[in-house]
Amino acid sequence: MSDAADRPDGRHAAAGGGGSGAGGGDEVAEGPAPVHAFRCGGCGANLEYAPGERALACPYCGSRRVVEEEGERRVQEYDFASGLAQARRARAGDLLPGGREVACRSCGARTVVAGQAGHCPYCAGPVVLAVEAEGAGGAAFLPESVLPFHVAREAAARAFREWLAGRWFAPNDLARQAASRPLDGVYMPYWTYDAEATTRYRGQRGEHYWVTESYVDPQGKLRSRRTQHTRWYAASGTIHDRFDDVLVYASKSLPRDLVENLEPWDLAALTPYRPEYLSGFTAERYAIGLEEGFTLAQGRMEPDIRTHVRRDIGGDEQRIHAIDVAYAEVAFKHFLLPLWISAFRYRDKVYRFLVNARTGEVAGERPWSWVKIVLAVLAAAAVVTGVVLALQK
Repeated sequence: MSDAADRPDGRHAAAGGGGSGAGGGDEVAEGPAPVHAFRCGGCGANLEYAPGERALACPYCGSRRVVEEEGERRVQEYDFASGLAQARRARAGDLLPGGREVACRSCGARTVVAGQAGHCPYCAGPVVLAVEAEGAGGAAFLPESVLPFHVAREAAARAFREWLAGRWFAPNDLARQAASRPLDGVYMPYWTYDAEATTRYRGQRGEHYWVTESYVDPQGKLRSRRTQHTRWYAASGTIHDRFDDVLVYASKSLPRDLVENLEPWDLAALTPYRPEYLSGFTAERYAIGLEEGFTLAQGRMEPDIRTHVRRDIGGDEQRIHAIDVAYAEVAFKHFLLPLWISAFRYRDKVYRFLVNARTGEVAGERPWSWVKIVLAVLAAAAVVTGVVLALQK
């Protein structure tokens, strides 16, 4: 399953470098020559993972090497209480042979790269600085499973172009500026949590009843009508819920609501982690630790719990005054999920476009053209005015 230990500074870790590309005209951290973690037997270049093929591919000579899975296909889960002591820990560089940690000067995101660093995939900042001198490579949980990339870069780029073309109220030059940014392949860190939830609640059950009332209408005539009323009764009880694989995005690099728009993920296809899957991509270290992640998971469980409480109260209406939830049998996994991301700047603000690299689902941020919006409102008002005048003739 997953390795994941809390890291107080919330640093990210990433591996590989082929998915990032060059960042532009600013300085880039000096580093050793690129590390050939998976060397091509034909030309000696770095092999990169080929989405959807379960193989490494050479971007120059086309050579292929199948990624062999070792032993039984098993994704490990850990007991929450003892997970900190049991799960495997290692340094960030162990995500990929030869990895080293760097930091983005613009947004502070920290990643692990093999060789020299490129631009930051989260904010499009071109400058990264080596942070090994800060002693930043401390041990933390490493992921033990992963969903390998399935959607190829070309398909993601096509989805990006289609998404841009559908932004009717975007500035006219948005497509040109956004298209100039590369798509980066990024593995994002996630937790899932299983839990038994026992909830004690207090509330009220409302039951409707009808009363016939007499009234005098505006013409002075006596009339009757039936009106609905509600009787309220005290209600309390205990309910039990079982949650499985409650998903929590374990990073702070992207807006949570934006990333959650990419769900659902095909978690049944998780496979044991192998560094080959990261070759050519970036893999971020979690910034949301195990305990904080469980707090977020509880927030995702709460709507289901409250729905169950209302069902248990019954009646026509329900009021919930208090709930007390106790969690037991908590287990977790830590793993990496793949996405394509384009971070582009428009008028000094960063916008992101994301593609779920398993399903092709897209989500994005965009600027608005207020000129287009005002013109559209004026045009709509003119149409309404024309219709009204025509009806009055």
